Amino acid sequence: MVKPGLLYRFLKWYVPIGLHVFYRKLQVSGLEHVPLKGPVIFAVNHQNAFMDALVVASTTARNPWFITRASVFRSATARYWLDKLQMLPIYRFRDGHAEMKKNDQAFARLKNLLHQEQAVLVFPEGNHNRQWKLRPLQKGIARIAFDFESEAEFLAPLKIIPVGLQYENHLHSGSDLLVSYGQAVEVIDYQKEYKSNPAKAMHALMEELAKRMQSIIVHIESQEKYDAIYKSVTQRNTLENDLKERLNKDQKYVEELLERDSIIEPDQRMIPNTCVLYKWIYILLIIPHLLSLWVVRLMIKKTVRDDHWTSSLKIAGMLFIAPLLYLLQACLLAVAGISWVGLLFYFLLLPISGRLIILFRARCRKHILS
Repeated sequence: MVKPGLLYRFLKWYVPIGLHVFYRKLQVSGLEHVPLKGPVIFAVNHQNAFMDALVVASTTARNPWFITRASVFRSATARYWLDKLQMLPIYRFRDGHAEMKKNDQAFARLKNLLHQEQAVLVFPEGNHNRQWKLRPLQKGIARIAFDFESEAEFLAPLKIIPVGLQYENHLHSGSDLLVSYGQAVEVIDYQKEYKSNPAKAMHALMEELAKRMQSIIVHIESQEKYDAIYKSVTQRNTLENDLKERLNKDQKYVEELLERDSIIEPDQRMIPNTCVLYKWIYILLIIPHLLSLWVVRLMIKKTVRDDHWTSSLKIAGMLFIAPLLYLLQACLLAVAGISWVGLLFYFLLLPISGRLIILFRARCRKHILS
């Protein structure tokens, strides 16, 4: 098995630190379904842009390669660094018919990686959308799987692992995230059907994969009732601390709501009095973070055209921009005559105050500066 490069391994260690700071609770379920060796395709629901890939790569021992839209590979510099990050280009219809022909090369490379017992991450929905639902799956993942197994004469134990990412809130820090690895779809189970009718086998595999992916997320199928159901689920009076238990309760609650003729809008959950009581403590704690927050917010404002990328850029800012700005502030404090004891206290205070700010903002977002 080929080991990832130094940059990938560094990020594999560093990014989880940011994720555990960014989210109030990050819980992982079903890792026993992920084999430590052998070819694997992760089939992930796609709701939150690049954050989805970061979360999967950070919560499994495998080091997946990522299928990425080809438009980001235009420059030589981008191609160099994206290759270091184990990203592979895939062309879409909007890229033009001539470019689409290059996908044959991309699929050949994917199969070669699987022959080397690598893991590949695929978003079979094809694009991202924040709604709590699984959208129709594209057949590309089945094509890759059967082409690979055909070349290996169905002797390679290829597994497709459904992955469900259940975000409490896609944009804001201090929310909860459940990462669920479901029971693998064994491609070899479709060998006989594929040899007699490939199209039927591909359809059966995709149906089973969709079923398993839906089982590990909140899936609100009704578009007509979506907004009312989503609001009702998110405002349940009791939200379980165990995120897997919360998922099960939310799934049952959605089923109950779908059976009703009308959905009564629930009362807003009460904001704790502590939000008002501790507002001034929050203001004091946020002072050393103001520059970092301003720079990251400015970066998002200037670069983000699709707000699905907001949380991804927040994490990037937290991991790579904020440390440099904190170091700059420390240098200015040293020049101002602060002792090394004071600087040590400053560095110890940063992660503690940062975590408290994120939790406070999540709990009292509407009442922070009101």
